[in-house]
Amino acid sequence: MNNSTLTYYAAEGYKIVRPEAIYGRGSLIANGEPLHEGGFTAVDAADIYGAGSELVASGVEELFVPALSHAPLFHLLLFATLVIYFNMLYRSWGFIGHLYRDMFTMRSESNMIYQGGLLPLQHFKQVASTIGFVILALVALRVADGFIPASSPIYDRYIAPFASVGALFIVVVYLAWYYATHKIIEWVTLSDVAPQLSAMGYMHFVRISVVLYPLVAAWLLGVESGDGSVIVSVLAVAAVVMLILYLKDTILFFIDKKISILYWILYLCTAFLLPLSFVAHLLPQRLE
Repeated sequence: MNNSTLTYYAAEGYKIVRPEAIYGRGSLIANGEPLHEGGFTAVDAADIYGAGSELVASGVEELFVPALSHAPLFHLLLFATLVIYFNMLYRSWGFIGHLYRDMFTMRSESNMIYQGGLLPLQHFKQVASTIGFVILALVALRVADGFIPASSPIYDRYIAPFASVGALFIVVVYLAWYYATHKIIEWVTLSDVAPQLSAMGYMHFVRISVVLYPLVAAWLLGVESGDGSVIVSVLAVAAVVMLILYLKDTILFFIDKKISILYWILYLCTAFLLPLSFVAHLLPQRLE
């Protein structure tokens, strides 16, 4: 830009400033010719940010991503189950020993009654099942973290504040469904098959809660470094073994009662798969 052009713009009321006043000290208006052999001018921090400035290398901090498992109620419930579980280990170690020794037989409950009595066994089952129900809700929250993004517009307003209570409520609703299913079966069949199936499922849930709790608690606490794949793998194998034991006991029960295997499949679908599929159907495919 030549002097006549600058004079023209000054006469029109424009304020004429030098490039360094806008872009910093040492700046020039480019005219297409490189100022350096490489096409650039080497500068230091003082040339850009002012006298006394210097570049400092710093590590990049990871962005904090909110999660349902970060809620205070989540950790409070987990801590409560830890305290109750260790107290149960101290007071009911004899019952727990039978759970492990008789894991592959159907005589664990009778042996536990013979050792400790019916009332102490009922108290042990109530405590263990309560731990299992709470842990089931916490596991659901931990799994939901991978499907509900924190960027969802309903996350902060509806999901995060009520997630823990909502998970507990879902577990209670499922328990009501499980109880109603067996009551209806008992009313329709006019037999003791449904109460025996309910008692068998109850005992297996107690065993699962006691045996798998250490692994599940370690996973929820995140005690393993990295992605926790070792704990998840061991937990998955143990859960599959527990499931196979339950399926084995129930199918043997149906065979012993001379009931068709089709009714066994119908029972499993009604008591377990139907409520799970209903919940999966209600959940949105994607939250954004």
